Formats: sequence, C-alpha cells, structure tokens
Amino acid sequence: MAAIDTEATQLDTRTEAGFAAPRERRTALRRGDALGRYVVLDVLGEGGMGIVYAAYDPELDRKLAIKLWHPAGARTEERRSRLLREAQAMARLNHPSVITVHDVGEVDGDVFVAMELVDGETLSAWVARERPGWRRVLEVFCEAGRGLAAAHAAGLVHRDFKPDNVMLGRDGRGRVMDF
Repeated sequence: MAAIDTEATQLDTRTEAGFAAPRERRTALRRGDALGRYVVLDVLGEGGMGIVYAAYDPELDRKLAIKLWHPAGARTEERRSRLLREAQAMARLNHPSVITVHDVGEVDGDVFVAMELVDGETLSAWVARERPGWRRVLEVFCEAGRGLAAAHAAGLVHRDFKPDNVMLGRDGRGRVMDF
C-alpha cells in the first residue's frame, strides 16, 4: 500500500460569524475498509482535492478507482450539491479519452466518485520513464485534447488540465481525469 500520512490534519471552517473550531480531515482508509458498498484495496494517490483508492465492487465483481473528496473547509450544502452535480455531469460523459464514471454518492457527508480503474501511469510518469519521441507525445496529447473537447461540448470545464491528470493505459490509450 502506498505510504501516506494518516494522521488527521486540521482544516479551517468558516462561519458567517468568523472562524469556527477547526475540524479534522478524514484519515486515510485502509485495505478492507468499507466505503459505501465498495471495499478499499489500496491508496492510489492523494492530492489537494481528495484521496484516490483502488477498490472492489462486490455487487458488480470488478475493481475500480474511488476518489473521496476532501471537505475543503466547512461542509456546506451548497458545496456538497456542487460536487454532486459535477460528478453527475461527468457520469453522463462517455468518451474513450475521458475516465468513465460509474457512481457518485456520499459517505459520512463526504462526496465520492467511483470510476474506471486504469492499468497504467500518468502522462508525467510515462514521459519521465520512457522518454518517447515527440510524435508519440503529440498523439497522446491530441487524444487528451479530444477528451477535453468532448467534456467542453457537454458543459464541463476541467480547471486543472496537466500531464498528471491524464492516465496512459497499458492499452496505449490516454484518458483525462480529475475534472
């Protein structure tokens, strides 16, 4: 399992009156923990917006990735609703160059997205490891660009497109993620 800091960190929560008492960020889940109907297998990574887990769906007998969004500050109904709407919009998008979303939901007030688990690596890791020629790099970026164009046509804006947000599968296909 990837090593991550599992100590709880404090997040500011703001109220209209000023600062409220800080609340703890969710600690990382461990192998075997339940996340709704899903069973956590491993931590795949952590970023500013959340933790991504490899998980197992016993109802559909498949592995998938689950992103559990960090509650940035206060859990407000407005923020929760926005995250759910964005995840639902992602789930309606069906394009070979965009990660497929299978499910969205909440656990203990935190929003999660269950999505396709890609056997591969980020574009950044691939370029650093393989040092591909410029033509191949251009092919993969054009593929990602087609995924972004499909997302934009569906009304989604990525907001953080970069090589770390494109997975290159062992099948050679690039997929945009982390909308």
